[in-house]
Amino acid sequence: MAPPAPEPEPAPVEPEPADDGYKLVWSDEFDYEGLPDSRKWSYQVEANNWVHDRNHNEQQWYMSGRKENSYVSDGTLKITARREDWIGNPFTSARIRTRGKGDWLYGRMEVRAKLPAGRPGIWPAIWLMPTDQRYGGWPRSGEVDIMECVGWDPGVIHNSVHTGAFNHRLKSHKHAVMRVPDAHDAFHVYAVEWTEESIKYFIDDVQTFEFKNTKSGSSDEWPFSQRFYIILNVAVGGNWGAVKGIDAACLPTTMEIDYVRMYQRGVADTAGTELPPPPPAEIPGGQFVPPPAPPKPPAPPTPPPAPTPPPAPEPAAPPPSA
Repeated sequence: MAPPAPEPEPAPVEPEPADDGYKLVWSDEFDYEGLPDSRKWSYQVEANNWVHDRNHNEQQWYMSGRKENSYVSDGTLKITARREDWIGNPFTSARIRTRGKGDWLYGRMEVRAKLPAGRPGIWPAIWLMPTDQRYGGWPRSGEVDIMECVGWDPGVIHNSVHTGAFNHRLKSHKHAVMRVPDAHDAFHVYAVEWTEESIKYFIDDVQTFEFKNTKSGSSDEWPFSQRFYIILNVAVGGNWGAVKGIDAACLPTTMEIDYVRMYQRGVADTAGTELPPPPPAEIPGGQFVPPPAPPKPPAPPTPPPAPTPPPAPEPAAPPPSA
């Protein structure tokens, strides 16, 4: 009896659209092994220029192209914070982003992630920042925190928006706090759905928060009319992250990412290839270095002062009369 014919391999399953009308336009499924795909991600090592200042006080040094801190294997991206001295800093980690390789105006972003240890000083984040800083430096051009968790408060997820009018330094930022008790042990999908009307936040498809466009016309209240990119990182310490110190004994600790997906309605704007290139390099605080002004032409030489004419001779005295 002939052996049964082998069954055909199933066709690969494409990710389902996030919602009616949305189409997948960009993703990283981390179905490879090695460093993060350089066609989609870059290392934001220039953040080392500002994350150690007094406004941040983070303790890690962000590394580039080092598998000990960022590596893809077994279907997930792993961003790992480690206890090791590096250029005077006691910890290393990684911070990667899609800027210049994935920049979008409106859409739904989904990240399926398992968070690192819920211990003091560990601060993972999944967030969006503006590509072009159209309205100025932070916070005037906006920030969207899809997921933040400070390890001294384990299992508590923060969804936040920062703008010129609403930000944590003014104690006016708009946010929601949700408890996900197994966030450090299990994968969950953290997402935002961003339109002209609002930014809605979701955890496992359950809406947790909505920031609505105030329609005031002020970019200080709604700077979200420009393209943004995705950042993934694990910080150690920080003014917020280390409120209760740093538990270095929990290191190394890893945030695992199963996938990152971007959906949009329509396809005309999805690739971003017709949009202008990203702006110049960044300086502390995430602001951008303005293009250098053209050199001023040298001032013309000052002409020498005109010679002073000699004084006119005094008229001769009239002869004496007879």
